[in-house]
Parts: sequence; structure tokens; C-alpha cells
Amino acid sequence: MTRNVDESPAQEQGHALPMEPRTLDSANAVKHYSFLFQAARTLNTTLHVDEILHKLLALARQHFQPDAVSVALVEADGSLHFKAAASNGAPKIRGIRLPPGTGIVGWVAQHGRPLWIPDVSRDERWYRGVDAQTGFKTQAIYAAPVQHSGQIMAVIEMINPSEDMELREYEEVMAALTALAASAIRNAELFEQVSRTEERYQRLFEINIDPIIILDAQGRLLESNQAAQELIDCPEKGEASCLPLLGLTAEQFTDIRAQLRQQRSFATETTIPLSPEETRTLEVHMTRLTHYSPIEAYQWLGHDITDRVALEEMREQLSHMIVHDLRNPLGSIISSLNLVEAAWKDKDTSMPIAQLLHIATRNARRMDRLIGNILDTARLRSGDSRLSQTVIDVEELVQEVEEILQPSLMHRRQTLRVHLPEEPLPAMQGDLDLMRRVVINLLDNASKFSPAQGTLDFWITCSPDDFRFKVKDSGPGVPPEDRERIFDLYVRGKDGQQTRGAGIGLTFCRLAVEAHGGEIWVEDSDGQGATFVFTIPKEIPNEVLFF
Repeated sequence: MTRNVDESPAQEQGHALPMEPRTLDSANAVKHYSFLFQAARTLNTTLHVDEILHKLLALARQHFQPDAVSVALVEADGSLHFKAAASNGAPKIRGIRLPPGTGIVGWVAQHGRPLWIPDVSRDERWYRGVDAQTGFKTQAIYAAPVQHSGQIMAVIEMINPSEDMELREYEEVMAALTALAASAIRNAELFEQVSRTEERYQRLFEINIDPIIILDAQGRLLESNQAAQELIDCPEKGEASCLPLLGLTAEQFTDIRAQLRQQRSFATETTIPLSPEETRTLEVHMTRLTHYSPIEAYQWLGHDITDRVALEEMREQLSHMIVHDLRNPLGSIISSLNLVEAAWKDKDTSMPIAQLLHIATRNARRMDRLIGNILDTARLRSGDSRLSQTVIDVEELVQEVEEILQPSLMHRRQTLRVHLPEEPLPAMQGDLDLMRRVVINLLDNASKFSPAQGTLDFWITCSPDDFRFKVKDSGPGVPPEDRERIFDLYVRGKDGQQTRGAGIGLTFCRLAVEAHGGEIWVEDSDGQGATFVFTIPKEIPNEVLFF
């Protein structure tokens, strides 16, 4: 390399060059300005950092003709990562990492000043490790920082540059070239940040389980995620208004937009018809999106609360049903006891005291069964109790159930027919109280759905594996589509126009039977009433002793 006439011996051993620009000779000015103009155009053709680095290497190698050129990015902790290189040993250079301050590139990264080392063997800052790894022979190095707003982003290093160019020309051209590169790299980093943010937003937008729709000021579709497309038949972007599909009128949307100019978000509940038979209730949140400027855009997000609303309605209905089911027998008890009290005070022997007490007792038992169903259903669903397993005499159980239900059957003038096998039934293992209540619930349920003077049939059979109980009523039966869900909590059967029960009894039966390892279901009775069947295994598995 030709050296300036005023170049001092200190520069030969390594000189940190000043950053102030100097004027180039007029003979080379056009050449260098043309190169820098071409460099600016080249570096600004991409918004990807890796491509910018490779273009920077190509420009430096083309203009300065060094044996090798490399670029090391400065990491957040000050360490250096060689991301790009152009030489015969480039593949070995790429990927090398150096601790902060290591070598000549480390010095430049820390001080932010270019450095010319004409003889690296005489400079203690030179790091020989790279040559050892690549097999390259370094004699001279020119290194310059790539910085933006005082932040060192990278260091470009030229190994054994051409000797035909003066040091002053290196300084001027490299300063301009690294400034162009710094600006391009900064723009690329900002672009990548924006792209990552948009990609993250788009990914969250698409995978969100709630439907999200972006609307313009006229209610036309700008964007929609997968959940929204599955919920409604979205029109093409920018075409017809989405508002009718979202349960909104143009006037309502105008009012919402006005409110969103004053507040951050707007929330409401709406019902969207999916078909003549199905509607969904959504909790809707709307916000104004400022990043769509200059387009006025709004985000519509709907959270499906159909099941929650239905559950709340069922709970409210349940509360009314429980109050109703408790109030009626309680009223009968109070009336009967008031009559007994009045007869006792008046010494009225004509009053049918025994019958009144019988009515009071029957209704008290009805209340007790309902309360027991509510409490035991909660206990069975919690799954933290143990079966009180004992030996059950099945025929005694049947006799006890008949005695308990006889008053209510007589009141409804219904007949219970019990069908037992000729051979005595063997003893059964299980929780006596739960089994008694299951049978009572099923028979009481059959009684409620059977007409006055109707007939109920009750069978018990035994196989080598289990006991089978069947209860058949003479009511309207259970539609096939309801035979599974009728055992769910709060679901109630329907008898013509009259809805019966609080939706707890059959749920209790299912939980109690399953706690014994058995099964319960409804059989088709060919329009001649409903037949409920449940089985109890002869040997209850240990894993179902807890429920």
C-alpha cells in the first residue's frame, strides 16, 4: 500500500484513524462518489440484515481488493459474532465468536474508531486464534466500526488490503460506506422487529379460540380469524357489510363508534342466529384500532357464553323448582299439623287425626328425598367420598321401597307391579342407602310421568356377573335424542305441556350407579312409556369404592 508522505512510524505499528472526513483528490473523487452512490443503491435494495452484510462484503472486496473481508456483529454483552466473510476460508470464519475486547475487531468495537495495522505481528492487540482456525495468513488489517446514533452495531475488517490505495482514501471511503451500511442495517432491524410483531399478532389473531373480526367504518370486513369464519359466513373483504351477521344495525354501529371515541372499549351481549334452529349468545368487546390509520378500523371480539347463559337459566329454574317442590309438601305438612292442633285444642274426635299425620309424614318424606338428592348429588360429584359397602338383601330392599312409595302411589291411584324371579335372589354388595334412593327415585320418576290410575312395572333379575333393575312407566316415553342428556344435571323431562322435576333425581341415580361400577340407560319401549335400566356388578371393583 502507498503511504502518505506525512505518515509517521507510529502509524506503521497501528494507528487509530480520526473520524473527521478529509477531501479526496479530484482525480479520484468522481470514482469514489460513483462507488458510494452505487453502494447506497445496493445496500438499500433489501431489508434483511444477512443480505446487507453480504452486499457490504461484496462492495468492500470489489473496491478495496483485500485478500479477505469479514463482518462481526457486536452482541448486547459486547461479544463479537462473525456473521459474514468473503475469502477462501470464509466458511471457517463465519460463526466464530470472540469475547468482548478480543483482537483488533474487539478494540474497534469498544472504542468506536477505525484502526489501520500495517503489520499485525508487531501489534499486541492482534488475535492469532482466527488464523489458527482458518489457516489464513494475516499481514495487515484495516478495521472500521459500523455505528448508528453512537451505538456500535458491527465491525468490518479487511485483511491484507490492496497496496494501490492510499490510507486517506481508505479512511474517507470506508467512513461513508460504513455509515450507509449502519443506516441500512438499522432500517432492516426495525423492519424485522415490525415483521416479528406483525407475525406474532397474526399468529395470536389466527389461533385465538374467540372469533375476531376487523371492520371498517362502514362495517365492511377487513380481516377475520379462523374462529370467526367458522362462526359466521363472512363476506369477501371490503364488500358487503358484516353488521347484520353480527346482530348489529347501522345505527347501533354508529352509536358504538361514537362511544369508542370517548372510551377505550365497548362491551355488550348479543345473540347471533346460526340457523333457524340454533343461536349463539356472545359477550362482545369492541375497540378502535389506531394502527390501521388512515383507515378507520374497529375490532369485534366475541366470547361464546351460550353454555354459561343456559346454565345460569337452568340454575335459576332449578331454584324455582326446588322452592316449588319444597313449598308444596311443606304446605301440606303445615296444614295437616294445624288441623291436628285445632282438633286437639277443641277435643274434636271427628277429625281424622291418623290420616292427617299420615299426609304430613308422606310429605315430609318427599322433602327429605329431595334434600337428600341435592346433597348427595353434590357429594357424588365431588368424588371425595367412600361407599358405605354392606350386604344388601334385595327382596327386603324391594319391600322397604314399596312401603315408602305406597302412600304416594295410593294418592295417585297407581299400581306398582313387582316382578321377581322364582328363585330367591342372592345378596348384593353395595351402599344400602344409595341403592334404596336410586330405586325410589326411578319409581317416583315413573309415577310422576304416568297418568292417574296408571301402572308401573319393576323387574329385578340376576346373571352370573350382575344384578339388573328395570323400571317401566306408562307415560309418553323419552325421545331418542334425549336419552343421553336426560341424566345430566338440571335437565328435566317433559310430559306434554308440563315440565316435571328439578333435574336432579336422574343425575343422582347415574352418579350412584356409576359409583358402584354399574351402568344406567333408557330403553325404547315402542311408545308404551319409558323403561329405565341399571346394573350393579356382583363384585364392585376396588377403584370405584371411592367416588
